[in-house]
Amino acid sequence: MTPVRALIVASSPLLRAGLRSMLAEASVEVVGEAATLALSGERPDAEVLIVADEDPAGAGLTEELVETDQASAGRSLVLISSDETAVSWLRELPLSGWGIVSPDAPPEELQAAVAAAARGLVVFERSLVERLTLAPEEDGEDEAPSPLTGRETEVLELLSRGLPNKQVARRLDISEHTVKFHVSSIFAKLGASSRAEAVALGARRGAITL
Repeated sequence: MTPVRALIVASSPLLRAGLRSMLAEASVEVVGEAATLALSGERPDAEVLIVADEDPAGAGLTEELVETDQASAGRSLVLISSDETAVSWLRELPLSGWGIVSPDAPPEELQAAVAAAARGLVVFERSLVERLTLAPEEDGEDEAPSPLTGRETEVLELLSRGLPNKQVARRLDISEHTVKFHVSSIFAKLGASSRAEAVALGARRGAITL
């Protein structure tokens, strides 16, 4: 069996070494390592990007993934993260296959996720699937909303002022493409279907002040 060619992306050399050791016994060939996604393009032969999110809130990672989506185009990606809202923007990237693995996952779980993503599949661990598909409680109480990242709060505040994506992008010095992804993530976290509803829900939950 031809081994899957993988590239490890993590800012910490120690974390990269740990991930490499977890894949040592699998049918995975680690063809390189990179500190950022921007550098992943230097290894176009990598079929799967294994990206470790070292910030529990995912701050900064979403933006980097979106801004470098051409580096991931046609490849597969396995994200090591505890942020379940990553589903909302991972599915929008031009990936062949992708998955989310918990930072606490054992080596065999990571290995299985890499193999599945390389074959164009979408993979989650069981607990994440259960949380995403769990029906609301019968008493009608809403589940606690996922916290917005600092960047998402900034975007929501600018949306509350009626600014379009282009002006939001200019104010925050990011691309319109990135703004769209942040808006999508905000909608998913707040359970909103429109900008007006997102602003109203954000204000009601104390995320922003009108």
